[in-house]
Amino acid sequence: MTMGASRTTKLLGMDLDPRLTLNVAATKQCAATSQRISQLRCIAHKEAGPSPHDLRTFVIGYGASKLRYGSELIWAVATDSAKNEMQKTYATLARIVSGVPSTVDPESALLEANMPPLHVLCLRARLSIFENTRACQMDWMRRPPPEPPPRAGFRISPLSRNELYVFVDAYTKDYGITESSSREERFFRSSIPPWFAASAHRVTIGVELPIDLSITDEEELIREKRRVSEEALALHSHRSWTLATDGGVDVPKSAGVGILLSSLNSSEIIEKASINCGARPCSYRTESRALLLALEKLMIPRIRHRHKALLVVTDSQSLLAALNKGPLSQTDCAEDQIWQRLLTLTRAGWSVHLQFCYGHCGVHANEPADQYATQTMESGQYTEHGIAPLWHTDLLACFTTQLTNKWRSTIRQDTHRYLLCGTRPSDLSGKDPTTQEVLHRQELVHLASARCGESELWGRLYWAVRDCTNQCRFCNISPEQSAYMRSNNDPTAPGTDTVPPSAREEDVSPVRRRTVTRRRKEKCPHCDSTLTGFSGLVSHCRSFHPEHPPPLPELKCDFCNMVFPTRRSTAQHRSRCAHNPDATRHLNSSARRRSLLPQDQPASTSTPIGPQETLHHLLLGCPGTLAVRRRLGIEQDPRHGKFSQWQLLHRKLFSLLDHLFGTQMALYS
Repeated sequence: MTMGASRTTKLLGMDLDPRLTLNVAATKQCAATSQRISQLRCIAHKEAGPSPHDLRTFVIGYGASKLRYGSELIWAVATDSAKNEMQKTYATLARIVSGVPSTVDPESALLEANMPPLHVLCLRARLSIFENTRACQMDWMRRPPPEPPPRAGFRISPLSRNELYVFVDAYTKDYGITESSSREERFFRSSIPPWFAASAHRVTIGVELPIDLSITDEEELIREKRRVSEEALALHSHRSWTLATDGGVDVPKSAGVGILLSSLNSSEIIEKASINCGARPCSYRTESRALLLALEKLMIPRIRHRHKALLVVTDSQSLLAALNKGPLSQTDCAEDQIWQRLLTLTRAGWSVHLQFCYGHCGVHANEPADQYATQTMESGQYTEHGIAPLWHTDLLACFTTQLTNKWRSTIRQDTHRYLLCGTRPSDLSGKDPTTQEVLHRQELVHLASARCGESELWGRLYWAVRDCTNQCRFCNISPEQSAYMRSNNDPTAPGTDTVPPSAREEDVSPVRRRTVTRRRKEKCPHCDSTLTGFSGLVSHCRSFHPEHPPPLPELKCDFCNMVFPTRRSTAQHRSRCAHNPDATRHLNSSARRRSLLPQDQPASTSTPIGPQETLHHLLLGCPGTLAVRRRLGIEQDPRHGKFSQWQLLHRKLFSLLDHLFGTQMALYS
């Protein structure tokens, strides 16, 4: 800021006032995200929209990124109300991905969209900033940068740092990870000068091994992987040294190993090396540590040997893909060090080829390394003392996993989706897991709504629109209703083997299609008109009796003369008043289910008791749907494990719902 400038300092686009919190920033982030939500809704059509996976990628990149801009700073100092507002906006983004209605609870929406909670992402980003700052300060202590470090005003305070690391250690201490654990050196710039990479052409990398994708048999697929791997390795059988590396993870044990063989087809092991990679490393990190250890301990000491042709065999395709970018394009410290060792060998005249092979398929050069990694983890005996430094990504992954597990253990357990699927996230591949057929967007949206219990056929949305109870309609049929249905040759009567009540639209009489309403009848005080609802009465008086003031709302109960402050509270009391003969008589707060039978049916003696009409009940416990489930061949699927409940919630579900509720879902498939 220059002297005399009128503009105030801004942070994240908002005026910075150190006396205030960042609640204003959180509110403006939500407002800016709401504009993008309107745009995202235009492309997230429930019939012609993109697949959930593609839509989630776009929502995270375009919508969630706007909401999370600066969240690592906002989340620490914002109040609970501001955080709740951000979480509501984030849940709206999740509903757009899966296509479920706005009445779905936030936890179910996040699981349907397979998106992590917002607080997990914010805390993870905050920890990442603290780790970067810590690595920078350590780097300044060891090697001062050419420019001075940031001013003290921009450094993280010791108090906030202590609070965060105490919070993080509470989640990671079970794996031996604390604030004092040694960290792997952060990668900020390449340590390889361009002129040192002149011999990089002597390093060749084989990353791709195409196989026949039409093979479906598991044993035949293993033979195919072994064949293409051995053919690729046979091209380099003339090399005098063969180095096989492998990494293993069996939490809380891990190992990165390397073995040096006399030749490709020989089983004679010249030397071994192994290192403990910690309690929570990922497979990628153990593979990279194994290759770095093998080059440093097994090959660099033999750099002056007269035979200078080396073959490196590994089953980590992702590691070779990263190394294939070249020595000057690496973005991590371990890969940068691997290229340092490779260039050290090539400058001494070595020729190195790194070849990918498929693991666990019997490849001769890879199996000894895999067995050695397993033995090392079981025995706990490593050639290298100590534990490999903690990788920045592994720390964030461990912290994120623990936070997510805690969130899943504390989410509501009374939701429809939890009762059916637990905390398992949705599969966004867009394919039927039993047939691998691609499901259309419309099918996926209907399945997501069914899992969350917010379908237009049943669930909370259906109960609210139809003004009925939440009891299963197939378990709550009275004897009088059953006799009436059988007397009229209704094939949906209990005990029959056909379709339940609302199975076909053409079978429903006009009386049954009539919309039932509980709105109060209001009589006009100035004429003989009778209106439905107080709002209709007010509109009528303003239109036909403008000379009179609008009527006042009736706040007194018609049955017990109690007076209430608002029309809403009066209506709620009136529907449950003890003196009201039509009042609701069951324990829950919704209105009693109206029968779908004609109005001249006999009086019912049943009471609305029984299980709720959930998909879990309809699939497993409802005797009224037993005949339909047997006819469709899905009665034994969820019980005997032929297909899990999760797999059943795919194309087979359309036929079941079509038979139960008479929908047109079968047309989608």
